[in-house]
Amino acid sequence: MTSAQLQAFITVAKVNSFTTAALVLGISQSAVSHAIKSAEKDLGASLFARGKAHIVLTEFGHKILPKAHSVLGLLESIKQTANETKNLQQGVLKIGSFGPSFSARLLPIILREYKRLYPNVNVYVEEGEDHLIKEWIANRKVDLGCIILPEQELDHIYLTTDKMSVVVSVDHPLAAKSNVELQELCEFPFILTEGTTGKMVLELFKRARFCPNIQYNNIQIMSMLAMVSSGAGVSITAELSIPIENLGKAGAYVIRPLLPVVKREIGLAMQDIEHLSPAAEAFVKVTSKLQHAGKFNYLD
Repeated sequence: MTSAQLQAFITVAKVNSFTTAALVLGISQSAVSHAIKSAEKDLGASLFARGKAHIVLTEFGHKILPKAHSVLGLLESIKQTANETKNLQQGVLKIGSFGPSFSARLLPIILREYKRLYPNVNVYVEEGEDHLIKEWIANRKVDLGCIILPEQELDHIYLTTDKMSVVVSVDHPLAAKSNVELQELCEFPFILTEGTTGKMVLELFKRARFCPNIQYNNIQIMSMLAMVSSGAGVSITAELSIPIENLGKAGAYVIRPLLPVVKREIGLAMQDIEHLSPAAEAFVKVTSKLQHAGKFNYLD
């Protein structure tokens, strides 16, 4: 039986009328009759007993009706999967990121697996502060966005936990310490980075009632690291935003734990996890699988 024959059979069985079934399906009564007759010819058995006033299922019709429902459901599932695959073959995915903690450390891991599975999906990444990412998700400017948790309004999945660390040059006095207290940083020129991390650092000093000696303000992360390496000052930044390839090298920088310990949880957010595009849904599934496998557990 074809998909059209199955649909006609199931509908006629439900309403016990060729005329009503035609209205439900949006086709002519003759088309419904032809579909049923063709199915009966192919099967070599009658599906309905036709009377003057109404029609009813034959015993054979009763037996195969549940199977017809199952087969039609499978066909619809196959069509849906085919459509999703087609969309993924030519899809577009837009992702928002609040900075290098996600863009430089987490996103490459996810994209490597995602592009392996869905090589033809075009992925675009746009960076902005945490509050902007939330606005972009709400306005559907991006499909998904990396944000700082907790989050009450958007659906999200947990990715990892980051922490704030002190960054100093390899020959700085604080480099010899196993950890650095917030108050000690006030004794040296301070380099404040831009965006979400910079605001978080200022809030740390404010709550502790310390006043940092800010000599450089709203500096990008890579510029900050270069200035720290040259001995221009010290800084605090999220540990996952720090490139690991230059840590501890001569003329470079080192990181030291900050006391008190300050952590932040990072998540991947979306407007509605139940109504994602195929490309976005696939990205969330890949990300969740990697997270459960411990691929983002840098600080454990």
